[in-house]
Amino acid sequence: MDTNIRTACTRHCGDGCALIATLGADGSVSLRGDPDHPFTRGRMCAKTAAFARRLASPRRIVTPLLRVGNGFREVDWEAALDVVVREIERLRPSPERMLHLMGPASFGLLFRASRLLFGKLGASGFSGAMCLAAGAAAQRCDFGTLRQGPLTSLVQSPRIVNWGCNAGIHSVHLAHLLAQARHNGTRILSIHPGDNGYAPLSDDVLVVRPGSDRFLAAAVLQRLRQRGALDATALARCHDPQAFLAVLAGLDTAALREACGISADAVELVADWYGGEAATATLIGRGLQRYAYGGETVRFVDALAMLSGQVGRAGGGVYYRQGDPDAAVWDWTRTTPGFSRRLRIADLAREIERAAPPVEMVWIEGLNPVTQCPDSRALERTLRARFTVAVEAFMTDTARCATVILPPALMLECEDIVKSDCHPWVHYAAQVLKPRGLARSNFAIAAAVGARLQPPIVYPDPREVMDTALRTGRLRASLAELREKGWLGTPVPEVPWAHGVFDHPDGLYRLPPELHAETPAPAAFPLRLLTLARKDALHSQIPQGTQALPPVAWVSPDSPALAGLDRRRPIRLVTPLGAMPVRLALLAGLHPEAVCVARGGWLRTGGCCNSLIEAREADMGGQIAYYAQRARLENGERPSRAAP
Repeated sequence: MDTNIRTACTRHCGDGCALIATLGADGSVSLRGDPDHPFTRGRMCAKTAAFARRLASPRRIVTPLLRVGNGFREVDWEAALDVVVREIERLRPSPERMLHLMGPASFGLLFRASRLLFGKLGASGFSGAMCLAAGAAAQRCDFGTLRQGPLTSLVQSPRIVNWGCNAGIHSVHLAHLLAQARHNGTRILSIHPGDNGYAPLSDDVLVVRPGSDRFLAAAVLQRLRQRGALDATALARCHDPQAFLAVLAGLDTAALREACGISADAVELVADWYGGEAATATLIGRGLQRYAYGGETVRFVDALAMLSGQVGRAGGGVYYRQGDPDAAVWDWTRTTPGFSRRLRIADLAREIERAAPPVEMVWIEGLNPVTQCPDSRALERTLRARFTVAVEAFMTDTARCATVILPPALMLECEDIVKSDCHPWVHYAAQVLKPRGLARSNFAIAAAVGARLQPPIVYPDPREVMDTALRTGRLRASLAELREKGWLGTPVPEVPWAHGVFDHPDGLYRLPPELHAETPAPAAFPLRLLTLARKDALHSQIPQGTQALPPVAWVSPDSPALAGLDRRRPIRLVTPLGAMPVRLALLAGLHPEAVCVARGGWLRTGGCCNSLIEAREADMGGQIAYYAQRARLENGERPSRAAP
């Protein structure tokens, strides 16, 4: 008979789905959403629905691999760990020569175990982030901390302005809430560069030049001031509001509209949404902060919500990231001496190459940096030239660079507890299956390495780690309670900042001090390259053989890039880093200056768009400025170095 086991998704996704795994009598496993969960309510994304295929994939690595020449040979754990530990012991007197790169492939507590190992060693770590850093830093600067109301409260908002959050791609639960809100009478205005997917969840749409949202927010603030519609109470709750009003007064309105590529009527439209009597919620997408001035953009959108009186108001508020409700304490890997130095992930290849003392060993886990970081080919060369350990279940572009590959257990194969970025519940992720082959949990791998060192680094019992995290957080619960109930949650404020006191020492909101102009596009590279998320694959977890090659590049039918381009001949996407063959597709409504490619394609298949993206850091949080990249389209038979 089939067996149902309550568990949870731990993968790199903020939705935090509660799941039911069904084990068939034939050994098969299938997943469905748990209908009893108070937030996810039985829904889950297509990526997780297909996860059983990833578990059972014949291409999965389930035995440790050791590089031999240009290939790999299978070895047992004893041999693999001997090689790794020997290198760690060699470098232990100068631990900064070891670099620990760990990404959030799992949001589980135990998954983070190797941070303890390399923190105790005093190895090098990294700074910055690929995903949310600029926006998060901006909101901490504005409000003092990250805090938003429950996403479910969006359903009660009379109006929602969606700044670049493509919910249909990004979040199955957010998309459902927006659809429910519209069904209840909520009106939604979507502001975006024209990528596909907004129309079903929008009443009004405004297409803006990519990366220009901060200029639109400034123009709307100007217009609200002219109308006398800036909220006096909100201004009084800001630090030095007159300085910000002076910044607004010094901006040329026509220049702001030109920067956005919009009309005066469009400014009036947005001003009507924010300046009316109805409460207006602001939803900020992650793409908004991937530009060179991504942090400043979020700050100006925050300022528009604040000064129009929408912050601290029921039905209003700003939604970007939940922040940690501290239901459980997640810092068990924090230790001394800690990481001795941090290399910037936005320019990782060069950071490694110029580090002094040099980086000689790299441990990579929960991350596929060759595919996911800018200037992929440079990073590939850098990793191949060093002793690289990849804790990886598939032969990714990064794993191909490794000296040793250690196979981890995947979701459903190990026990953990997990939190979400969309709701305040902590989930128990039950072990449903035994790990395939010789795969081990990430915790077990780190603990095994630590145990072999002299002197050893001893790990606590994993169940003790989970129990302590739950007991010392706001939940004050035990692991046994969480196992029994499946999830436990803590309340979050329905209306953050309702009392008008913010998390700065003086309790006042902070407004942005200036507005930077956009750097003009070089004549040779007139298009803005946007690398968009996929609906059917998580980052680079695309099954081998299913990638459509060459990758599709979408442009507007009105794009100037089409002039002089022979669509019957091969076409390539070109940046100063090189060129990549693409298949051209037209997307009505896309801004004419944008070219869009789905992210996650592999370097070795010729579909990695990050191989064309130069290493740049956004203005805040160490965020990789993926969308700062300029590009062009041209006819060409083979990839080549781009001429300026």
